Amino acid sequence: MTETIEVIIRHLLDSLGEGVIFFDPADRVVWTNGTFEVMRGDLPSGSLIGRSIFDCHPVKDHGSVSQILNVLKTGRETTRYHRARRSGIIGADQESQYDIFYTAVRNAAGDYLGTAMIIRDTREIKNLQDQVQRSEKRYRDIVENIDSGIFSLNDQGRITYANDGLLAMLGHNVNEMTHRLWIELFRPELRVEAERMFSTVLSREKGSVFETEFVRRDGRSIHALVNLSPLSATAEDPSVIRGIVTDITAQKELERETLQRERFQGVIEMAGAACHHLNQPLTNILMRVQMLLKETGRQDPHYRFLEILEREAIRMGDVTRKIQNITQYETEPYVEGRSRIIDLERATGKK
Repeated sequence: MTETIEVIIRHLLDSLGEGVIFFDPADRVVWTNGTFEVMRGDLPSGSLIGRSIFDCHPVKDHGSVSQILNVLKTGRETTRYHRARRSGIIGADQESQYDIFYTAVRNAAGDYLGTAMIIRDTREIKNLQDQVQRSEKRYRDIVENIDSGIFSLNDQGRITYANDGLLAMLGHNVNEMTHRLWIELFRPELRVEAERMFSTVLSREKGSVFETEFVRRDGRSIHALVNLSPLSATAEDPSVIRGIVTDITAQKELERETLQRERFQGVIEMAGAACHHLNQPLTNILMRVQMLLKETGRQDPHYRFLEILEREAIRMGDVTRKIQNITQYETEPYVEGRSRIIDLERATGKK
């Protein structure tokens, strides 16, 4: 190795991302690193050498800097932090913030050799923070405006966050929802299952998806698909589970109507087949009754019964024709309202 350790150390200090100024025990600048010279821009390189540490700060900061130096020189502390709005040495007219760390330098015997001032320009950090805040805002806007409900739970099963989608879905405001036990959102008979799903996700650290029914604030039920996923709690956010709720009430209603139509279609096809097979013997019965009526005098005691048979046969024929012409599912109460049967008049569109 051809370079001395002193040269290597200087190269190391020059490659740091922070500016470094070293002051001797008399508080005079004896050395600055390359990063600091880059920070100064067009100012002459090395022009601070020999100047007082107070020349590197605005006048309003001289009192605090003096206090910092006294603390470091007496050995009560090794490092002090200071934030400067104007550096006094880097773009003195430029409004910008700098994090400045003052570190006392001592030899092995503990003798004070001077102070190293480390300067960090926080503009880039601020820009990154602004970008993060903008990204968080975009993310929050997306979360708050999607149709699905999103919530988080702590380890006690209490709601720590609920987005606008969930609040609108269940009809609650944020104060009513926050810190509430999540099982209280379910129908009473489903709460044990909801608690079991919560415990499973919490203990196994594995997500789970299930269908359930929530109760809105107005008492109405909604069918929902719930997706639970584990989270890592932090000091800032104690949430351990995230949940996504999708309202599938319309879908379940469509499924119910589809099933009802399929069942209705099956019943109609079966009834139509039965009517088709009944029509021929019913026609034969009607014809024979009508023939007997022609051969029987009105004074015959059997004539009245034959008329009744004719009337009921015609009525039965009318019923079979209506069944074959059913076009919609319409019902009416039957047996004192405890069950329902097809309303033939409305089902055939005649009412």
